[in-house]
Amino acid sequence: MKETLAHLVELQAIEDELRDLRQTKAKLESLTKENAEVREVFEQMLAERGEQIEEVKSFCKEKEDSIKEAEETTRRSRSRLSLITSQRELTALNKELDAARRKNAQANEDLGKLREQLADALADFEKKQGEYTALKQQMSEVEDGLRQRIADREAGITAQRARQQELRKAMDPGLFSRFNRTVKARKGVAVVPVGPGGTCTGCRMQVPPQQFIRIKHMSSIEYCQHCRRILVDFAGLKGEPAEAPAEG
Repeated sequence: MKETLAHLVELQAIEDELRDLRQTKAKLESLTKENAEVREVFEQMLAERGEQIEEVKSFCKEKEDSIKEAEETTRRSRSRLSLITSQRELTALNKELDAARRKNAQANEDLGKLREQLADALADFEKKQGEYTALKQQMSEVEDGLRQRIADREAGITAQRARQQELRKAMDPGLFSRFNRTVKARKGVAVVPVGPGGTCTGCRMQVPPQQFIRIKHMSSIEYCQHCRRILVDFAGLKGEPAEAPAEG
């Protein structure tokens, strides 16, 4: 019976490995999809920021052109001073020059603000690019870690499947069938150790003292009365002393 219990424990260990492989594959698939969505959002945000920067650059260029045009207008107006023949013409020209100076001053002020805005936008854009680069690196490392974990698990899957068949042939067909049914019904866990104080580590319920004694003796297959998992004294299988059950 002890050998059968050892086989059950080994079967459960193999099932744990295979379940971990399935879960890791599912996690990688989910994470890859999620990361792709995050990258898409981040890239869209960077593209929008880039468009805003180009727009501000365009505004700066317009202001610069406007300033150059105003300066040229002022230069031409001043060149007409030598042609003025009356006070009326001089007054009109001075008004024109004042208007041009005010317009130029306002344009320079606007240009200064736009350049400040552009500098802030460029700094923020560079920061976001750095964050995105770091994020992509982190995503890649996590995904690569999961891929390596999957590769390591898959390297021994053939041997594990073969060992499963060996254990199946060595066990009572009815017991093996019940093991598989429990695996499907209990999220992949059909065999659990008896925990401290004589509890089922599968459902955390207390094991009756008489049953705990039978489990310690390893003379029969014992099932949890609550979750129907197979209860095994893992410490006893390893030759270690088992802890006594808690007093009821």
